Amino acid sequence: MKKLLAGFGVITILVITACNNNKQNNTHDHSMNHDSMNHDSMQMDTMKGMKHEGMNHSKQTGSMTDMNDDMKSSGIYTSSTDPVVRKFINNIISEYLFIKNGLAADDKMEPKTGAAKMASSVRKFDKSFFTASQKKEFDKYADNMNDQLQGIIIAKQIEEQRALFGSLSQQVYELVKLFGANQILYYDHCPMALNNKGAMWLSETKEITNPYLGSSMLTCGTVQEIVQ
Repeated sequence: MKKLLAGFGVITILVITACNNNKQNNTHDHSMNHDSMNHDSMQMDTMKGMKHEGMNHSKQTGSMTDMNDDMKSSGIYTSSTDPVVRKFINNIISEYLFIKNGLAADDKMEPKTGAAKMASSVRKFDKSFFTASQKKEFDKYADNMNDQLQGIIIAKQIEEQRALFGSLSQQVYELVKLFGANQILYYDHCPMALNNKGAMWLSETKEITNPYLGSSMLTCGTVQEIVQ
């Protein structure tokens, strides 16, 4: 009988010990699972944060690109340009349009007059009114414009003037895009101009008046861009 009771006692101790071990193992496993879940959660939060920051950076980069594009299309110096510079650019545009209208009317003398006035304006303008960056940009076009204007002045044939006017138009267009026009201008294109090579020009009216073909095809062309 004593041996039987002793046997039961040993079995009971073994059962209790096993239960305690299982409980400790379960607790340890639960703790490890909990720590693992917390670690995974932290990793997910970190990845979400990095993604969010990346999206914000992309949005900021896109906004800066859009802003730069807007500045280019509307004249990057419009708001910071000295009034004297604005007047100077306006004079260039007026003299350019005088040349354009003379060519459209098949008159080679008016382009000479307009070219002489424009060349004088460019030569005499006090560049100290430009900022450093404005002067740098303007100087890119000034020499070429002067060459084209001098060519128009000395040209004997209107077709020579028209060829030079094509190059001049590109220079004036670039200046207008940089400094603004302070008025609405239309950038026109004619595919038949200059012996079917095609050419562009600026106009103060939406109605086409072709300076390259004159009365032979005065309305040949289409508006490609509205510039302000």
